[in-house]
Amino acid sequence: MEDPTLDNKKIKELTDFLPLLYDKNIKLSKSPGRGKTDLLCGFYDYHPTVNTFFELASQEHWKDSQYVDNFSEKMIEPGKIEEASINQLKTIITWCDRTERFFEGHWEYVIENDIIKRVLKRLIQLNKG
Repeated sequence: MEDPTLDNKKIKELTDFLPLLYDKNIKLSKSPGRGKTDLLCGFYDYHPTVNTFFELASQEHWKDSQYVDNFSEKMIEPGKIEEASINQLKTIITWCDRTERFFEGHWEYVIENDIIKRVLKRLIQLNKG
């Protein structure tokens, strides 16, 4: 693995969320309704599992401080995540996390569209190697 700040334990901490985030019995978020908002949490009220995952994903060892320059939509195209390096995955994880601040509902989007699933599966694969 090319990043000395990440160890097997930190990777497993994140990948352990794979079955939790994709459990069909949980609702990822709920909206308080049209025109209503919680100024602290916005319109989306995420399931605690989602909040905890992104709290972990936003820790320093997962951050790419240059993600704005490093991220490209091509990185999440079919087959690309499956070939990504650990540093590219950190860029994608940072994009997934940070974009929520600008586009509310982004966390739900990246989970429902399997971007997070693909990242976590790739992390599992890299962690075994």
